[in-house]
Amino acid sequence: MSAPAEMDLPPRPVSAPERRAAAPRWQQLRLVAMKEFADRLQHGWVLACSLVWLGAIALTSLFGLVQIGSIGIQGYERTTASLLSLVQYIVPLLGLLLGHDLIVSEREDKTLALALSGGLSRRKLLGGKFLGGALALAVPLVLGFVVAGALIGLAARDTEVTPFLKLAGSGLLLGLVFLGIGLLLSTLSRTRVQALVLALLAWCAAVFVFDLAAMGTMLVARGGAAAREVEIVTDATHVASAADLHAAYESGDDAAARAAARTRERPVDYWLWINPLDAFRALNLPRELAIHSGWAGLLLSGGAWLILSLTGAAWRLQRLDL
Repeated sequence: MSAPAEMDLPPRPVSAPERRAAAPRWQQLRLVAMKEFADRLQHGWVLACSLVWLGAIALTSLFGLVQIGSIGIQGYERTTASLLSLVQYIVPLLGLLLGHDLIVSEREDKTLALALSGGLSRRKLLGGKFLGGALALAVPLVLGFVVAGALIGLAARDTEVTPFLKLAGSGLLLGLVFLGIGLLLSTLSRTRVQALVLALLAWCAAVFVFDLAAMGTMLVARGGAAAREVEIVTDATHVASAADLHAAYESGDDAAARAAARTRERPVDYWLWINPLDAFRALNLPRELAIHSGWAGLLLSGGAWLILSLTGAAWRLQRLDL
């Protein structure tokens, strides 16, 4: 008697972790990154950041020089000077807010073990999370700079786009550095609230505490001669008229103002490279303030912090008890 024929069963659904594990290694990073980006897009992060960033750039370009009686679309150089303070505060905060819950959210929701159960390595998961977060950060920033830059160029008929492009590129790099720091804090935290508190403390330390500590140290060590340098580079209090980023434009004649304000340039002190935010400022400060810094400082400082953050996050994730 022949054995009964086996019944045709429907194929078992393949879970997302199994699909990621079955994919080639180079595709695993892409799958995790695209899932992270899709989640941010679905929750409105990308759209909200794009609208906020476009509005901030537009308002800054229109009213950036209102204190000297100038209202309207400004050229690239004036807009860059106005945007510098905005970028140095908002972009690091966006990076930290985006990165602080990349790992801890899945750990708190008990989905981290499920994501790794299909054979996906922890390093691949971490790398994919960072790439997805980087994409979610880069899209609104780049979109905002491109749209605003095009409108400024058409309205102001300005072709000197180099300062604006430098601000956009260095601002994106700054955001990625703080995204990596946020990812490290996410692996060190047990809850979202703890990660959020640590992210806000890290932002305050980078934006305020380091500048004030550096100012006090230099004033004690080098006396009054260091005061102007510290105020110009850190711009911690925004009250020093000598460090006013718009001082070069108060006469209304840009060329004459630059000629009157220009002093002998000198290399910036290397202590600035400890904080990537200060390296970012030094790169984008107008040359009329006599502080000269190229891309080397930001690339070295930002690269070092990014490598340390991702290495620390990978080390911590490998030791997490799931």
